[in-house]
Amino acid sequence: MRKGILTLTIASLFCHSGFAQNENEVASQNERYNLTLEQCIEYAFGNSLERQSLKLSEKVSEYSYEQAKNNRKPQVSGSISESLSHTGRESDVSLGGSVGINAGATLYQGRAIKNNIEKTRIEAENAVVRTDQYDHNLIIKILQYFLNALSSEELLRFQKVILETSEEQLRQGEEKYKVGTILESDYLILQAQYANDECNLLNSQINRDNALLNLKLALSMDPNAELTLVYPDTTDMDAMAELPSVETAIQRTLDTHPDMILAKSNIEIAKINEEITRAGRRPTISASAGLSSGHRNFDDIGNQFVDRFSQSLGVSMSIPIYDRGKTKTSLKMNEAQTKMAEVDLQEAELKLRQTVAVECANVDLAYRQYKTNEKRAKAYKSVYDVYNMKFKYGTVTSVDLLQQQNNYINYLTDYVRSKYSFILERKILDVYMDYPIKYEAVRINK
Repeated sequence: MRKGILTLTIASLFCHSGFAQNENEVASQNERYNLTLEQCIEYAFGNSLERQSLKLSEKVSEYSYEQAKNNRKPQVSGSISESLSHTGRESDVSLGGSVGINAGATLYQGRAIKNNIEKTRIEAENAVVRTDQYDHNLIIKILQYFLNALSSEELLRFQKVILETSEEQLRQGEEKYKVGTILESDYLILQAQYANDECNLLNSQINRDNALLNLKLALSMDPNAELTLVYPDTTDMDAMAELPSVETAIQRTLDTHPDMILAKSNIEIAKINEEITRAGRRPTISASAGLSSGHRNFDDIGNQFVDRFSQSLGVSMSIPIYDRGKTKTSLKMNEAQTKMAEVDLQEAELKLRQTVAVECANVDLAYRQYKTNEKRAKAYKSVYDVYNMKFKYGTVTSVDLLQQQNNYINYLTDYVRSKYSFILERKILDVYMDYPIKYEAVRINK
C-alpha cells in the first residue's frame, strides 16, 4: 500500500513538473519589447501587412514604367519549320523547310508611346506617395494609442500613491477610533474611501491594459507580447508650444502633404490621357524587316543561305478615317475627368487648410488647458497635504480630508489627460507639416 502511494506521489510530482515546464516555455515564448515612440512607428512600418502590400504595389508600378519604356524598342521574332511529304510513290518523297527572322517597330503613333511612358512614370511616383499617405495616417493612429497608453500608465502610478495614502489614513483612523478620538461614522467613511480607491486602482489597471492592447493591434504586434513603453521627455513643454503662424503651417502642409501631391499628379495623368486619346486621330507609322531562307530537299540545305536567301524591308502607315465617334467620345470623357481632378485638388486644398487651421487652434487650446490644470493640480496638492497633516493631528474630520483628496484626484486626472492631449495635438500638427516625430526619451520608473 505504501509502495503504491509512493508511486502515485512521484508520478504527480513529475506531472506537476511537466505542467510547470510547459507554462515556463509559453512564458518564455512571449516576446518582450521596450519601445520608444519612434521605435513603435518603425515596428509598425516593418510589420503592417497593408504597408507591405503598398510596397509591393510600388514594385508593380515600377515594372509597368520599365515596360512602357521598352515599348519604344523593336519587336524581333524568329521562325523555323521543316516538312516531309509523300505522294504515295516509293521514291516520291520531298523535304522542305524554312528559317527566318522578322522585326517590327512603331516609328510614330501620335506621341502615344511617349505620353504613356510619362503616365506610367507619374503612376510609379504616386505609388510611393500612397505609401507615404498610409504612413501619415498610421503615425497619427500610433500617436493616439501610444500617448493614451502613457496617460493611463501615469494615472495608474498616481492611483497607487493615492491608495497607499488612503491605506495610511485608514490605519490612523482605526487607531483614533479605538481610543475614541473620532466617531464610528468617520472611521466607516475612511473604510469606504479605501475600498473606493482600490476600485479606482483596478479600473486604472484595466484602462492601462486596454490601451496597451490597442497599441499592440495598431503595431500589428502579438497581443500576448510584453510591451513596455519608454516615456518621452516632457520637461520642456513650453518649447513644444512654440508654433509657426497658421498661414506658414498651412503652406508647409500644402507643399508636402501626400493628399496634395496625389491630387496634382491626378491632374497630370488626366491631361496625359487626353493626349493619348488625341493620338487616335493621328496616323501610325510602322517599319518592318525580315530575313528568310528555305530548302526543298537534303541537297539544298547547304546552299539555302546562298541561292535562297531573301531580305525584306517595309514601311506602313495606318490612317484613321472613321471610328464611329469612339475617339471623340473618349476625349470628352477624358476632359471631364481632368475637370474632376481639378475639383478634387481644390477640395483637398480646402480640406487641408481647414484641418491645419483647426489643428493650430486645438494645439493652442490644449496648451492653455494643460497650463491651467497644472496650476490647479499643484494648488490642490498643497491643500490636500495640509489637510492630511491636520487629520493626522485631529484638527479636521475625515469628511473634510476626503473632500480635499477627491478634489486633488479630479484635478490631477485632468492635468495628466490635458498634458498628453496637448502632446498629441502638437505631434499631429507635426505630421501634417511633414516634420519628423521625435522625442528625447527618458525612462520614468514605475
